[in-house]
Amino acid sequence: MNEERVSRLHALEQRLGHRFADLALLDRALTHASRANEDARAPGRHNEPLEFLGDSVLGFVVADLLHRRDPDGDEGMKTKIRAQLVSAPSLARLAVDLGLPDLILLGRGEERSGGRKKEALWVNAYEAVIAALYLDGGLTAAQRFVGQTFRQELEAGPGLVEWDYKSVLQERLQARGDAVPEYAVVAEDGPSHRRRFRVRCFVRGEAVSTGEGPSKKAAQQAAARQALEKLGWARRSPP
Repeated sequence: MNEERVSRLHALEQRLGHRFADLALLDRALTHASRANEDARAPGRHNEPLEFLGDSVLGFVVADLLHRRDPDGDEGMKTKIRAQLVSAPSLARLAVDLGLPDLILLGRGEERSGGRKKEALWVNAYEAVIAALYLDGGLTAAQRFVGQTFRQELEAGPGLVEWDYKSVLQERLQARGDAVPEYAVVAEDGPSHRRRFRVRCFVRGEAVSTGEGPSKKAAQQAAARQALEKLGWARRSPP
């Protein structure tokens, strides 16, 4: 690794909240197979084995956190929450928050074909980084990072999967002949690893509500729920 690479990985360590004893492990977590295959000095030294491990570690840690939060809670609901938290769209967003897309080492061919824009590679890198945390710092390091990352979502609990307020709002507006609602991001703040979004919901071009959340999707859902209340549909919408 050259000095620039080491410096960028140290910056990532700060975002992860963990100082690696073996920085090469973190570097490997961000090395795509296409890059490893081009490097005669380290053939096969890529992140695919770490992806496999990281997927399992992440699933276990999230399940453990959900259980500790609500030991006697409904198993089906906790399964749904876990699936949503570790879904590809969720992990892709988290990978972007950490700046992983720019840190992935790709082969020349993969780079030319637009590999850096593939969300699947971002998700794989994120899972590999979780594995690197686990291997370097043990389960404690993985639990600390994952717990901090999903803190707000875990506090929301069943609200994560309870209802799709955007769909409800759209259906009810269309039923009365209105166009679909529109959403616009009006503010975005917070550190890169813990962004907060504010989204405004417009009906017939008029702003009717505003919602906030840790992602654009969550903020849109919050804005849609508030719009349902303001338009008098709260009693027929979920609690």
